[in-house]
Amino acid sequence: MNGRAAPGRQRAPAEPSPRGRPRYKGSVRYELREPSSTLRVWTFKDGLLARAAHDLCLEARGARAPCVLEEGRCRVEVRVPVAGLRVLGQVRAGEVIPLSAKDHADIEETLRGPRVLDAARHPEVVYRGEGPPPSGGEVERNGELRLRGRPHPLCVRAAWEGAGQEVEVRGEIRLSQSDFGIEPFRALLGALRVRDEVRVSWNLRYRPAK
Repeated sequence: MNGRAAPGRQRAPAEPSPRGRPRYKGSVRYELREPSSTLRVWTFKDGLLARAAHDLCLEARGARAPCVLEEGRCRVEVRVPVAGLRVLGQVRAGEVIPLSAKDHADIEETLRGPRVLDAARHPEVVYRGEGPPPSGGEVERNGELRLRGRPHPLCVRAAWEGAGQEVEVRGEIRLSQSDFGIEPFRALLGALRVRDEVRVSWNLRYRPAK
């Protein structure tokens, strides 16, 4: 990763605060770099017939996640279009293996339908968070995740690397679908089902907004 500033551009100015955190002068806005950024959702099978099902890996495409650094504060807003969720494949022995085209289409249709994310009524998943500037290679945000139209408080911790022209933010969280009014998929009287808990992981790369 190249941390040097491009000619004619200035790094985000910062100075130590009394508590050791960087203090940013003015306001610095970062924008997401695509397609080098990834935001993925991992679901897990459960039930007596779990062997007949798949753990799945989904990818959120078309996400926006502007990040603003100001003196003493850092704000982020992540917007994920439900229509941009794509099935990458099943997870087996730590590897993601594509399914058939029909399986991909069927799963994505179910995700967007009224039983799960209800894209017709709630086209976006939105997270807004705010907290102190990055310190010691970490960043923490207290915020709210709005999924399927239902808000839920969410604290996010992530690794923060870089400064100036290149910033990378990595982390993961676990969510319960039921917190947002989503009933996890189940079939055959519950013998085949998806766990309530899902994992969300991200590797986001930023550059200063033009």
